[in-house]
Amino acid sequence: MKTLIVDIRRNALDDGPGIRTLIFFKGCPLSCVWCQNPETKKADQELSFTKEDCSECTICMSHCKKGAINFSNQYRIDRDICDLCGKCIEVCPNQAYKYVGKEYDIKELAELILRDKVFYDNTGGGVTLSGGEPTFHMEYLNALLKELKTYGIHICIETSGYYNNEKFIELVLPFLDLIYFDLKIYDSNIHEKYCKVPNQLILSNFEYLIKNESIELLPRIPLIPEITLKEENLRSWIQYFKSLNIDKVWLLPYNPLWLSKSEKIGLETEYNYSEWLTIDTKRKIKSLFRENNIKINDF
Repeated sequence: MKTLIVDIRRNALDDGPGIRTLIFFKGCPLSCVWCQNPETKKADQELSFTKEDCSECTICMSHCKKGAINFSNQYRIDRDICDLCGKCIEVCPNQAYKYVGKEYDIKELAELILRDKVFYDNTGGGVTLSGGEPTFHMEYLNALLKELKTYGIHICIETSGYYNNEKFIELVLPFLDLIYFDLKIYDSNIHEKYCKVPNQLILSNFEYLIKNESIELLPRIPLIPEITLKEENLRSWIQYFKSLNIDKVWLLPYNPLWLSKSEKIGLETEYNYSEWLTIDTKRKIKSLFRENNIKINDF
């Protein structure tokens, strides 16, 4: 059994307790216009091009049998023609072309994770499954997590919450120690506008987990200017959390560096906000949550 992994970051410190291995799965049922990891949206392998690494030697173009490489193309590659043969990757002297997504079988990935077990044991760390959407690959996760749990590895998952709950309960939930559950837009119609799916399933799955006291659950809100960051949206979430007796939330500040990732895979963006959150904006957000007695992280 194999699946596509976009990135594996060892010695990660920001996605769960202790030192962790952070794994980015490829494929997601949502398509958020601000996605910080746009290269993980599609489940299929892709080809990236980094303009800054290119010396314009044209070697790649002369070796592309499909004629998919065009120097007048903003994204360099015509992805409707490209068949991912990889010849451009082989011949580029500057490594400007790369595959996005590598197949790993269960044994291979587990062995890589277990290399750092001593660090997990000494720091209370473990592995964090991210993406994309890890639950897009439930059968694969089931086999991987069974293997990791035989070694007592702490397992955290970062999820959008858009999954089949019956399968999740059967295949994934029994092996988890911590869930980071991302909640974006409270209004379902607006959620569908910006994330391409409504949020009823997400809220239903979240509320199921709230009732399950055997699992540690931390809701998170990405702070996206002009979308999730609107005061009406944040106040709606605050009231929702209070109705469920939730008093702790993690807030994820917007990072505009994702915009360059989209260009590398030839993805035109609907959302182009390119500024970091200001100190004043952060102060107002913190005050809003704290005045409602909801604990938040410092950011």
